[in-house]
Amino acid sequence: MKVKSNVFNILLILLSVLALIFYIVFVDGIHNVLEVFLKCNPWWVFIGFFVFLLYLGLETHILDISLKIFGKKLNPLISMKNCILGQFFNNITPSATGGQPFQVFYMSKHGGVGYGVAVGALLVKFVCFQISLSVICIFVLLLKLNYFLNKIQGFAIFMFLGFFINIIIALALVLVGLNKKVTLFLLSFFAKMLSKFKIFKELENKLKGAKKEIDFFNRSIVLALKRKKEIFKMLFLSVVQLLVFYFINVVVAFVCGIRLNFEFVFNIMCGAACVQMSSTFIPLPGAVGGAEFLYCAVYEGVFAPEKMSTALLLWRIYSFYFPIILGLLIFKGFFGDKDKVRIN
Repeated sequence: MKVKSNVFNILLILLSVLALIFYIVFVDGIHNVLEVFLKCNPWWVFIGFFVFLLYLGLETHILDISLKIFGKKLNPLISMKNCILGQFFNNITPSATGGQPFQVFYMSKHGGVGYGVAVGALLVKFVCFQISLSVICIFVLLLKLNYFLNKIQGFAIFMFLGFFINIIIALALVLVGLNKKVTLFLLSFFAKMLSKFKIFKELENKLKGAKKEIDFFNRSIVLALKRKKEIFKMLFLSVVQLLVFYFINVVVAFVCGIRLNFEFVFNIMCGAACVQMSSTFIPLPGAVGGAEFLYCAVYEGVFAPEKMSTALLLWRIYSFYFPIILGLLIFKGFFGDKDKVRIN
């Protein structure tokens, strides 16, 4: 079943590539794309890849700090490969659900980190990331709400849904981490309510398993909170990491020959946050289809019509297809047989 699911996800990604190529060739015209690339400074094209590698470097460093809290350390090369593979599996699975489970497996098999420590470190890292993302989302909405409402108009519901999903996840994680008793009470209450509608079966077994998970998560957060210096460092670096990711869109604007001032750069980065926020709930690998649609809606007017397809292509290459290619090369042992990931 999992094999069929993975094949379907990869076919979906390939379909998105074909759809993007079709859009470029038959809607905007391949000559417009070629004209942009011929006129641009080629250094900016390479800078886009460098910016994404910087994003991966920050991802690796943040995970290393989280592992340090639990008294563990990974070999730098293993740590970098682990994060690249995490990005790879996030991009080929619905709602980015495959990255963390694979990272747990990889850290255990190739880094000698126990499953419990690997899960704990990833949980602490995820909490820091989610809090940082929520702070940025609030900041963007407070400063640029009217600007983006005018941009995406009838699709504002996507933005608000994404915003509330991120906030609810962040608050839920904080609640679970800080107050186990309240969390267990709420879990039991809602589970019993749902069981009355026969949504849950074997309620007691499910609650027992959930309580074990909550207890483990709570202990991980309590341990992490004793290392306040590391937590603040992770929160700060997570904000920087997200800003680096959003800066990819500024690089895309430079490639497309747009002259930028500070306000323009700020709007572009806020737009990137808006796209990420709005595509959160799309349950497809890489939010394919929805992410492209939202990107065009948010950046309409920023890029000239004849350059929009080029901007969209570059953005997806940097943030989606490039990490998939990197991850696939590592997964298949392109850099040597010792690097090949073995599942058995």
